[in-house]
Amino acid sequence: MVISITIWFVFGLLISYLIVIGIITFGWFQLASNERPSYLKEVRLSVVIAVRNEEENISRLISQILNQDYPQPLFDIIIIDDHSTDNTASIIESYMVNDDHKISLLSATGNGKKNALREGIRRSTSDLIVTTDGDCEVGNRWLSGIVSYYCTTGKKVICGPVVYSNHKSIFQKFVTVDFASLVASGAGSLGVGLPLMGNGANIAFEKQVYDDFKDKSNKYASGDDVFLIHHSAKKYGYKSVGFIKQEEVIVKTPPPVGFADFMKQRIRWASKAKGYYLPWPIIVSLTIFIFNLALFTLLVGSIFFNWLLPIYFLIILTKFLIDIPLVFRFLTFSGKSKLKPWLFIMEFVYPVYIVISAISSFVFSFSWKDRRDLQ
Repeated sequence: MVISITIWFVFGLLISYLIVIGIITFGWFQLASNERPSYLKEVRLSVVIAVRNEEENISRLISQILNQDYPQPLFDIIIIDDHSTDNTASIIESYMVNDDHKISLLSATGNGKKNALREGIRRSTSDLIVTTDGDCEVGNRWLSGIVSYYCTTGKKVICGPVVYSNHKSIFQKFVTVDFASLVASGAGSLGVGLPLMGNGANIAFEKQVYDDFKDKSNKYASGDDVFLIHHSAKKYGYKSVGFIKQEEVIVKTPPPVGFADFMKQRIRWASKAKGYYLPWPIIVSLTIFIFNLALFTLLVGSIFFNWLLPIYFLIILTKFLIDIPLVFRFLTFSGKSKLKPWLFIMEFVYPVYIVISAISSFVFSFSWKDRRDLQ
């Protein structure tokens, strides 16, 4: 009797997971690979970057932004230094000597990335805001690709692809595939007109949308990108948010160095779910958490009841087959095809860390660039 109930319960959760991932996967295939139009409308934009202790990366990023094929007179760079203790500020100032480079450096008055970005965005006088992070890398057609998509679609919030680069260790290969599944899920959801999430390392939005964003989730030190997406969807309609399925606008960012950094990041991201108020993000979050909680329980329970272990492996294998179309397609799109075999390994680890990070997000505060107690 117990075995029968357990099997049917897990089977029901598996069907729910299949439906959710099926919808997201369908959305990924619905996204068009956007081609650049022959005419590009001139749009003034600001690239806003919050940094803290990025002396090793900021020079590369500034150089890449200045090397864009988008006309320099049409964009400026606003960098907000969140109390760096290294040479980040002086490196930025060295680029400001050239009058042709419209670069502004602000010293954050508050603490944390979210507050820093808010200060920078308020300073901008542009129509369109584009944000990224100080340790990211961008191609030279990044801005023109975003503007082209903005002009041809009229989206008020635009999410772009983000991938981990320089994944050298086994651990980093694992987290790269895991991160790819998250970005693909956000993209696929937008493909069916159901905004879920985005990444502040590659997001653009109309300044007006940000200005009238009341930031109902201001109590969360993280999540400004996700909550802005949800705000736009609620006020302007779900179709006001889009995803650029274009290789040339991919932003690269380094993966977490070790397990501790990885868990801090995931706890920070998981904490955003407490502020969700749109139906789709709530449904997705609950479905994935409950399903993985059941898998985690099966794994732990198999220590005491051997008959649970075959069920666990069977469900994991089925989940792997469900995840393949979405994750494999995104890995191909982002040039990470060699990492596809790591998805199978990830399936066994995922239930453990997702449950731990989700529960931890309700208990612990998190840090950003060694700034603690931000939540």
